[in-house]
Amino acid sequence: MSQPYIGLTTESEPIYYVDDITDYDGSEADTSSSIVTDSTMSTLESVEARSYFREVYGRMFPADTNLPILLPSDNSEVARLELQHLSIKLSLGGNYWGPVRQILLAPTPHRKRVLDLVTLEGTWVQEMSREFPDVDFVSLDLSPLTPHRPCPNVIFEVYDLYNGFAEPDNSFDVVHLRHAAVPMKNFKSLVREVHRVLRPGGIVLFCEYELEAYDAEFPDIPAWASLPGISNALRLARGGLAHQGVNVYVWRDLPKWLPWDSSFWKEDTPYEDEDFDTDTESDSSVICSPRTSRSEPDGVRGFIGVQSWENLMPAAPWHPDPREREVGALVQRVWAGVWRNMGSSLQSAGMSEREATEAIRAAVHDIEHPPVRISAKLHTLYAFKFDPYSSSYASV
Repeated sequence: MSQPYIGLTTESEPIYYVDDITDYDGSEADTSSSIVTDSTMSTLESVEARSYFREVYGRMFPADTNLPILLPSDNSEVARLELQHLSIKLSLGGNYWGPVRQILLAPTPHRKRVLDLVTLEGTWVQEMSREFPDVDFVSLDLSPLTPHRPCPNVIFEVYDLYNGFAEPDNSFDVVHLRHAAVPMKNFKSLVREVHRVLRPGGIVLFCEYELEAYDAEFPDIPAWASLPGISNALRLARGGLAHQGVNVYVWRDLPKWLPWDSSFWKEDTPYEDEDFDTDTESDSSVICSPRTSRSEPDGVRGFIGVQSWENLMPAAPWHPDPREREVGALVQRVWAGVWRNMGSSLQSAGMSEREATEAIRAAVHDIEHPPVRISAKLHTLYAFKFDPYSSSYASV
């Protein structure tokens, strides 16, 4: 049975999209605001919204075949994403890490701007916009998921991000990447596009789950033996995503790519990264129009001050600390929700309905009745775009 379809437009809750940015070069943009204008932006009506989706084994997924099939686009997924946001916020102690507040509140001649990738259910950008009402936010996604309540300092946009961002060079102070590894299959080209739109000295934030389950007693070794159900299900998910061209190890690769002295920034073409061949990117879904910043000094690219963390989160309420126990209870619900929603994607990867049902049953059993202190790993990172004119970089 199909899940209820999400109505994507009300009079007070529009979603916007850019219908064509293929030839946009940023030359006419005001760097203090989004380039989307009345000529390029329109309200996404319900009939139009349906064209963004297709039905796969009874659940709705994005119609764009560049987008991997993993979790459905329906009300149950929106509810799960809201819980996931809460669990991450509680675990990290807030919506950001690193000196984000200092950057956004520091006096500058320009109005501060934040780019959010990808929107999903939109909780992060809505909360951030209320915390920083004098900052402008642009939140991008490749397909609409749910209506977003209008906010005076937030623009929601939906368009083909594989053509690049419809934003000028050096125009954002913060770029936030969360759960972007799955929809953005060519993450290397995405990193270069993020670099292009960040101002020198701007900060990039990254947050992504590792697709493994752990026992907190042995946090360096995946719990394949003690948690066989969830471990097998995660193996199937990794294999299915890799087959669709997704790099499931972006969390591991990104700290190696970002530093200014990495060979990642010395490639002649943005499509060939011979020194970084540990992923499984698809040639059919690259960002097709990568734009090198015209305002960057020749040869100066990359990031400095790269800081990354491996956050071990309880995935069940076993922790003695009350806050961590609450995190565990939330993560348990989130994980169970993930696997109860995975039937369609497992079948689309070639499993029979019976095989998919059994894999899901075993995964949910391990999640809800874990024999060990089941844990997840959330990887976070921040880094600053190299600013050749900053005196603080004199030693670089």
